This record gives sequence, structure tokens and C-alpha cells, in this order.
Amino acid sequence: MSKVIQFLEAMGSNAAMARMSIADYQAAVAALELDEQQRESLLQRDHVALGRTLGARDTLLCLICLPHDDEEKQSPPDQDDREEETPPPPQ
Repeated sequence: MSKVIQFLEAMGSNAAMARMSIADYQAAVAALELDEQQRESLLQRDHVALGRTLGARDTLLCLICLPHDDEEKQSPPDQDDREEETPPPPQ
């Protein structure tokens, strides 16, 4: 796992680390073994530039597809519905 991801994960899971002062944040970033672009992106808190250095996608979409009303009407009837439609046995 990259050092950037480990650092961000640690910040997200540690409330004290997430609330550190600017000087402490800068010192923590400076202590990481990163290339200059990643370091500058973290210091500037530029998530777009940081994503580019990590090879992240610019856009991520999540889609939810719901069935059409026609598909719901074509579903098999419930057990209760089938019992009501069954004629009584002859006597």
C-alpha cells in the first residue's frame, strides 16, 4: 500500500491526528517518504492533484437500475393468489 494511502487512512481512523495543527500536519507530511508532487498535493490539500499522482480516476459514477413497471406485473402470483384462483374440487 502506498505511503500516501497509509497516511490518509491513519488520519481518517485517528481523531486526534485528524485535528492536528497546521505545523504538526506539515511535519507529518514532511516525515513521509514521498515524491515532491505527492508531498505538495498533501500540503496544499489538493485531492485532485493527489489523485492524479496516484493514478486515480477523475470521475467515479454509481448507478442504480430499477425494473420497469412491466417487469413487476409479469412476476408470478403469490401463493395466496393461486389458492384463490383454484376452483374447488367436485363433490
